[in-house]
Amino acid sequence: MKIKQCNPSRRHGVIFPLMLLLSASVGLTSGCQLFNEQQTAPPHSPYPEDMALGEVFDIQVFRDVTELRFTNTSTHTFPDSTVWINKRYSLAIPGFAPGETVTLDLRNFVDEFGDVYRAGGFFAQRTPAPVVLVQLETGETNTDGEPVLFGLVVVENKFD
Repeated sequence: MKIKQCNPSRRHGVIFPLMLLLSASVGLTSGCQLFNEQQTAPPHSPYPEDMALGEVFDIQVFRDVTELRFTNTSTHTFPDSTVWINKRYSLAIPGFAPGETVTLDLRNFVDEFGDVYRAGGFFAQRTPAPVVLVQLETGETNTDGEPVLFGLVVVENKFD
């Protein structure tokens, strides 16, 4: 009776890919992250619900994945301001003049609880949130002396 022996090199040819597959699946299920998306930051002030609403300027806002971009096509010069997204997230910006283009990283917008805006992008771990409403708090007042929130026009909301 002849006993057939396994070829050791053939055995390793099957075991190695199985070990590789096993180690990859353990890495995926153990919470290993290739990219660590920032989800919290120091909190900003709450949205000013009681602030009067001013005019909507003809300034078009474009969302291009993780950036918000707009050009001041009005004749108004804006002082240092706070940009509000969706009545929740804010970011302080320097003033800007007519004709000036402003580009903002959506990942810099934070709410009053320290939650960072879900901007999306290639490595994002969370579903991106749409930009629905963009307002500008400039510190300017209306004829009654009340501070005013100005509106901007959102025209494009590209997630990827």
